[in-house]
Amino acid sequence: MRILVTNDDGIDAEGLHLLEELARTLSDDVTIVAPAANQSGTGRSISLHRDIDFHKRDQTHYSVGGTPADCVMLALHLLFPDKKPDLVLSGINHGMNVADDIGYSGTVGAAKEAAINGIAGIALSQRFAKGQADFTPVKQVGREVLEAAVKITMPERSVLNINFPPAHLGPVKGIRSASLDCHKFSDEILPGDEPGSYRIGPMLMLDEVAPNTDRWWLDRGYVSLTPLKMDMTATDLLPNMPDKDLSVL
Repeated sequence: MRILVTNDDGIDAEGLHLLEELARTLSDDVTIVAPAANQSGTGRSISLHRDIDFHKRDQTHYSVGGTPADCVMLALHLLFPDKKPDLVLSGINHGMNVADDIGYSGTVGAAKEAAINGIAGIALSQRFAKGQADFTPVKQVGREVLEAAVKITMPERSVLNINFPPAHLGPVKGIRSASLDCHKFSDEILPGDEPGSYRIGPMLMLDEVAPNTDRWWLDRGYVSLTPLKMDMTATDLLPNMPDKDLSVL
């Protein structure tokens, strides 16, 4: 199996190193192509109208001066022009990617970029408590979770979003399928360093958590698995859309 590994926290992030270790338990053919710097919150954005640096660190590690989606694009064209990877793993993100987060997530964005290129994509994230970067759950059950994930037959143009529970809840209890929660209340906007400038601070989240959603299972010490589709069409609303012929003037 040929595996491409990327992330959005940057090529020197602890979570990426852990994911590389897990990937190498599945295959000897693993290549890492990750952003040179932190690209959190970039979603599936790409770098247009500027040059993108592509630097070879060694035979299997490359840094990219762009977004996670850039990493996947460049890797496919520069490293795998004749034979695509069988799997793209993105993460392990420093913090959960659940509910409304997934639209912002560069971790999920990279997996989506894989999916639209016909490659299986899996996004992995570790929930932290009180800002403490503790990957103990990944270290405990990451291999078992990933082995279970790669056995799942996912349809084309879909990705699997995996989140590990916070370490303070103790040993991981298991794996659960989960729908996306709705958790965004608003955003905290903070003053910037310069007059008239601002920074987007932490997301203000709703206290209520819907049963059987990703946040629900994480709160209870389980790994959540959520399949995501690229097709965001609200098919149930299509019958409500007007079908009308327009007169040509």
